[in-house]
Amino acid sequence: MLLFLGVNYTFNFSNAIASEGIHGGLDMAAEDITVRGVVKSASDQLPIPGVTVLVKGTTRGVATDLDGSFSISVPDGTSVLVFSFVGYTTQEVTVGNQSVLNITLQEDISNLDEVIVVGYGTQKKSDITGAISVVNTDEIKKFSTNDVAQMLQGRVSGVQVTSDGQPGAFPSVRIRGISTFGNGQPLYVIDGVPVGTTPRDFNPNDIETMQVLKDASAGAIYGSRAANGVVIITTKQGKKNSPLKVEYNTYVGVDQVWQRIPVLGREDYQMIINEVQRNGNQPLVPANDPNNPRYITDIDTDWQKEGLKNGFRQNHNLNFSGGGEYTQYNASVDYFENTGTLVGNGPNYERYSMRMNTLSEKGRLKVGTSLYYTHSYEDALTYRPDVLAGNRPPLVADLVQAIPTMPIFDPNNLGGYGGTEADLQRAISLNVIGVNNLFTANTTVDRTFATAFGEYQLIDQENHKLSYKLNLNYDRTNARDLAYLPAFRLGFFFNDGTSRMDDGHRILSTGLIENTINYKGTFGKHSLDVLAGQMYQETGVINRNGYSEDIDVNFPVLDNGVNKQASGNEFRSAIASFLGRVNYNYDDRYLLTATLRRDGSSKFSPTNRFGNFPSVALGWNIHNESFITLPSFISDLKMRASYGQLGNANIGDYLYFATINPNVLYNFGGDVVRGSIQTQQVDPNIRWETRTTSNIGFDGALFDGKIEFSAEYYNSKTTDILVSVPIPASTGAAGSPVVNAGSLRNQGFEFQLTYRKMTGDFTFDLSANATTLQNEVLALGGDNQPIFGAGARTIVGLPIGHHFGHKAIGIFQTQEEIDNHAFQNAGTAPGDVKFEDINGDGVIDFAGDRVNLGNALPTIYYGLNFSGAYKNFDFTVFASGAGGYLINSRQYRDIMLTQDFTNRHEDILQRWTPENPSDVWPRLVAGDPNQNQRDSNREGWLQDGTHLRIQTISVGYKIPRVTGFMTKFQSARVYASVQNPFTFQAYKGYNPDFTSGVFNPGFDFGSFPRPRTMMLGLQVSF
Repeated sequence: MLLFLGVNYTFNFSNAIASEGIHGGLDMAAEDITVRGVVKSASDQLPIPGVTVLVKGTTRGVATDLDGSFSISVPDGTSVLVFSFVGYTTQEVTVGNQSVLNITLQEDISNLDEVIVVGYGTQKKSDITGAISVVNTDEIKKFSTNDVAQMLQGRVSGVQVTSDGQPGAFPSVRIRGISTFGNGQPLYVIDGVPVGTTPRDFNPNDIETMQVLKDASAGAIYGSRAANGVVIITTKQGKKNSPLKVEYNTYVGVDQVWQRIPVLGREDYQMIINEVQRNGNQPLVPANDPNNPRYITDIDTDWQKEGLKNGFRQNHNLNFSGGGEYTQYNASVDYFENTGTLVGNGPNYERYSMRMNTLSEKGRLKVGTSLYYTHSYEDALTYRPDVLAGNRPPLVADLVQAIPTMPIFDPNNLGGYGGTEADLQRAISLNVIGVNNLFTANTTVDRTFATAFGEYQLIDQENHKLSYKLNLNYDRTNARDLAYLPAFRLGFFFNDGTSRMDDGHRILSTGLIENTINYKGTFGKHSLDVLAGQMYQETGVINRNGYSEDIDVNFPVLDNGVNKQASGNEFRSAIASFLGRVNYNYDDRYLLTATLRRDGSSKFSPTNRFGNFPSVALGWNIHNESFITLPSFISDLKMRASYGQLGNANIGDYLYFATINPNVLYNFGGDVVRGSIQTQQVDPNIRWETRTTSNIGFDGALFDGKIEFSAEYYNSKTTDILVSVPIPASTGAAGSPVVNAGSLRNQGFEFQLTYRKMTGDFTFDLSANATTLQNEVLALGGDNQPIFGAGARTIVGLPIGHHFGHKAIGIFQTQEEIDNHAFQNAGTAPGDVKFEDINGDGVIDFAGDRVNLGNALPTIYYGLNFSGAYKNFDFTVFASGAGGYLINSRQYRDIMLTQDFTNRHEDILQRWTPENPSDVWPRLVAGDPNQNQRDSNREGWLQDGTHLRIQTISVGYKIPRVTGFMTKFQSARVYASVQNPFTFQAYKGYNPDFTSGVFNPGFDFGSFPRPRTMMLGLQVSF
């Protein structure tokens, strides 16, 4: 109802604008001249609605309508009309004796006057002193994704985004490297409100602008939550004095897994497994023994072919915007669906969202509201260690290594799906298709996000303005996690006669109140912008979980089962802060930004609760200096430097004080009694992590803004890192206490370069960015004991999670070679991997012969984007990549085993045999007596992760406005695009840009393949 009232109001006011202008009813003199015309864009000759047409020196003005036309009365022929619109160069035209003026506006190539959204305000780009990158939202809207975080990948320097191909999966975003051992995700701020580190529920179509704050100076105003960087997002707003504008954007697409891991078919598989058994003096498995009556010849399952299917995605977005003299509005409804590429119940993701923004301004008072609601449903991949035992990898990895002699279906099994038998195939092989059809695991989320603010100008003079702003926000998320497992049998190893159901409910609520006061003053050549404020944010988390067994499959609810259990917990935390910032500008030459934030967190004891985080940044607009004469081709040149500190408290609640466990059982004289004791050790003195950053950079523009560049050096050091440390079991405590124990450094260079050609029929933007990263562990607390991961070790002096293991130096070809080498194992034989004796003691062991094997973190990231247009056609190619790191792939190693019964990669066919004395691939033998599978740098164990992924190729066409039906449209565009068409990579897994843990950054546990997406889309506005 509110939306329709707003539409009617806008239509009425629009008519008033057309007849009276926006000068507030100024009387027209009898001799006034009426001037009419049309305003178009120089780049595509399309009309521009909403252009302000103002009589210079007066308040008399109008706005162009839907077809770019305007009509305005001017006093006489000497009047000057000013045409202005965001993104275009303002143009002034003297009326003279003309009654018709057709105006062509040029796009503003130089964007130094562009207004950038920063913390608690805006700044001109030329006034920026911190490390801030602006994301081109026009380009990212050509990319289909379910969340806003993936839109950052490769778009700006200093930002690394890794993800896999699961619908609904949230990516990992790191700004300038790993800076903490805990949650290292950046803070997301939407319409001025911090929303945490997971903005998946928000609709990317609602984004108007996006900025990334990368150093302490830029992010310090957000204090404790800005230690890992800040992503500021503003949503679409209406425009004053604009008629109703309706936009409809839609696309449909097909997802296809184009990569295949080359594994063995039945005959090669049986041959390889038989060789493993024979070399180990083990009997052949009946299913693989040609002389056995149970030898399998009629089953040859290609699990990737059978288990991977085409997915589907679609998006429909309807947006309404407009405004009158005092109020502007924007509303949208959106639907997104993405069905996955794995046969069965998931992964799938579906989201409905609605948003309404309003902004009213009259006199000195400004009031804004925003209401956002989203409902999402996700079918997640099942991972149940309680029934899928054996340290199973993700389902997609199990799919790849499933043996070809296992059938998909078996009516004799409970559930109807096939499996392996101990006396037939002997392999512990999971039927992923069966699991994903029998098991269900889904999450339903309802999120309401409401914001309201009021701002009042206490002083409103030409050179002095003082305003007070009150900002209120409430954010509530309700999530239900439901998992149902029927009784099933998928072979001898995977079976359970008990059905199970888990039903969990999570409630996350956050309330925010902010009070800020802002002074802006000009004193001759001096400009001052001072901000001071206070904020308080409180978060509550409630978890409730139910469990039941032997559920009636026809009505799966908890009460229809037995062995019912219930659990729950509740947490609350709060942040109270005071903030201040001073921006000083002298003559557009010398710039200063100084910030101080004092944060208090309930996650620390009262003694250590508050932390102070200052920063300072300087800027010098060299091109405005009178005593420096730059070459004529240098349009703009600025130098900036910053230094500051940020805090981090991304840890759990109540970790600084000891708690009593009231459910400890004791045995006294044969009687079991219940007692209470402290079972968790804590450090009551934990305090803030502190990240100290320094940054120096240059920004410039050449040839009147056709070329823009930036280059900077950054150095950040995080101290007092909060991390869980293991303690001896002899203490009797459960778990690991969180302590301040560690220090990290990240440093490197960032480069960004853009070239624009904005004249003629053919126009384009070509941009590139690159970031180098050097990570170093400076301290680990205590006596700096190493932290071990999967084939990785974190030690002082090296990057976090460095690959660690034995150094392979070839394959033993003869017994003589073995005898002349350091002792490895009693069973070592020709064909086994030869490892280097690092310490020279004549024995290859784990204590003295493991070494650092290479970097697990990329040392360079890069992105490339070309966006061109020829008349009504547009074309985009976008790519991103990384290099300088090695990948330890569990998936590849699992299908290159020298023992066991799982399927193998085709590389195994090159293994060492007496007839094929390979110096790369070892022999196959049951039991692996030489431990060829150990962590090392043998062929394939550490793979080059360097890659370049073609992210998007898009071709669009703007439909010209013609008579008839198309005259109802302001603009219309159709397009076709392909996402992820190809990745140039040497890596033998699906994704070289996978998501991983902090201490295992180079370990690919088995990521879901990212599909190739082919889409058709339509964008219309009227």
